[in-house]
Amino acid sequence: MLEASQRLIESWRKSKSHIVVNGGLDGRDEKNGHYVRVLMIRDFPPMLLTGYLDMLDAMVTAEGATLRKNIRYAKSDAKWGWSMKNKLNRLERNVKAAQDSGDPERKAEAAARDTILALRDAAYKEERKLVDVFTFLTISAPKKHQLHAAEEKLRSWFEDVMGSLDSLEREQLEAMKQMSPVADPNTPSSQFFNKQHYGRVTTDEVAARTYPFTRGSFSDTQGLYFGRRTEDGGFCFINLCDPDDPRAQNITVFGKTGQGKSFFMKALVVSMLEEGIHVFVFDLDGEWRDLCEYVGGVYVDHTAGTGRYYEPLTIMPPLPEIDEDCITFNKSRRQQAIDAGVRTFSLLAKGLTNNETFEAGESIKRVFDSAGIDPEDITTWDAPYSGPRPTIHRVFEDLESEAKHNSDAKSLYDKIKIYFIGIYNGLFAIEEPLEFSKAKLVVYKVGLGQVKDSEVNDERAQQAQLKMSMAIDAVNANIQYLKFQGAYFSAALVDEGQRQTQNPELRSAIFNWYTAIRKWNGMMILGSNTPSIMLDTAEGQGMWENTNTKVYFYMEQSAIRALTQHSDIPYEIQAKISENEDTNRFVLEYHKRYDELLMQVPDAEARLYKTRGLKSAG
Repeated sequence: MLEASQRLIESWRKSKSHIVVNGGLDGRDEKNGHYVRVLMIRDFPPMLLTGYLDMLDAMVTAEGATLRKNIRYAKSDAKWGWSMKNKLNRLERNVKAAQDSGDPERKAEAAARDTILALRDAAYKEERKLVDVFTFLTISAPKKHQLHAAEEKLRSWFEDVMGSLDSLEREQLEAMKQMSPVADPNTPSSQFFNKQHYGRVTTDEVAARTYPFTRGSFSDTQGLYFGRRTEDGGFCFINLCDPDDPRAQNITVFGKTGQGKSFFMKALVVSMLEEGIHVFVFDLDGEWRDLCEYVGGVYVDHTAGTGRYYEPLTIMPPLPEIDEDCITFNKSRRQQAIDAGVRTFSLLAKGLTNNETFEAGESIKRVFDSAGIDPEDITTWDAPYSGPRPTIHRVFEDLESEAKHNSDAKSLYDKIKIYFIGIYNGLFAIEEPLEFSKAKLVVYKVGLGQVKDSEVNDERAQQAQLKMSMAIDAVNANIQYLKFQGAYFSAALVDEGQRQTQNPELRSAIFNWYTAIRKWNGMMILGSNTPSIMLDTAEGQGMWENTNTKVYFYMEQSAIRALTQHSDIPYEIQAKISENEDTNRFVLEYHKRYDELLMQVPDAEARLYKTRGLKSAG
């Protein structure tokens, strides 16, 4: 679709395959013995010249093949709403910026803007309808090598003009039926046209007079908006949410405070919401409330003053055992609750000795036993229980009793009693039930921000880590639930990672989550002012290897040196990162390819994204 997409996204193609046609076994049309393949235009070029379809005939004929072109129309599901408004705002901003700077108006952007305006008008006029336009190319050749050569020539042409083709490998049979010269257009097409393919949305008036398809429409490839290339202003979209792509698609965002890191992540989240992705955010400084309210999300305040918390000893509900991952999860639920409890006490105590960790685990087991939870009988793991329900309050009471004759238990008890019977005893006052949310954006406020008093700030940071630890399991349960509800994709975002990973227990939980979330159709986005949180430990380096998309804002030389010691980032990229101070520009690494971008959004959006340290928005 756009040059940035072509530069950044490596084309991924499966091996050629021929599907049965008219009962044949070798992919041949039994009527004439020719091999047949149907392609579909996936990404249209930014500008389409009149008669561009006719230009393709000569390419195919030169390889000894023939080409049949079909344009099909289907009712569009596109609606004029918040997502479309954002697209329009971005286009209007870019067109205006080009005009103000004296540059000629970009024809592709102007055409896209005009079309979205037409779509907006159509949404309010009953006499006009929106339709999807699908363009199919059917190649026929007497020899396989001729078919392959014709297809490759078409692919090369579309790539040269910033477009792309889809092989429809899983749908060849249905595509051939639909594209047959004798096909009845009124014949039901199964789910072929009900799926989200790659049509162009336009109005029925434009579609009626458009052949070959030239202008008056816009093409929007699937993918997240990452910004604009500083070299030529081209848009950058990357599809990170393809369920058929087995690679982990986590994102890390590094940059010194005030260089645009949080601004970028907020804009990225908005792009995710537009793509139908469910996003969960851990908010340390209360910076996400405005955006959350703007998009109609759910804002959950779990800061220390509220006394609200998720019970870490809750054994999560079982999942339907549709695959091995679900079976493994169900068998590990009790141990996960024990681990969450130990992690909670480690955060409260600012770290545990081996003996204290042992006592925490033993106390939790005794509380589980008193509830009637049998480690060998999975049917006893879910409430209602035969005894008192396990809670951290009951574990504290058990430790209090054990401390009378056990020095290690007393040591742990003394470290945590301030949070149960001391000045912070309101920290766990109101337990919130585990609820599954279908909201597109859920923000958990877990911290109150940094303060000048280092001792108070340390306490607040510790409590933020604690609240986040408690919310991790709730978010994970929501992501798993959404997968089984048919959700497209989910994402969990952790900003200020350098503050959230200070405790080894919480760091380990985040890193484990980072590598396991993919199997639940999820990704993690981790922001930090330094890459050392990942590169200084073996588990962090494994996390680094599971990250295909990395964003580098300006960083201090010490942080850049940490990158060079543990990664193979080219010298030119290091230099570019060090040059970008106070520019809001960033280097994007995607599967070892690099580009420099600038996150540009309309002013109305930028106001929602501003943070305490950002010097200028956009």
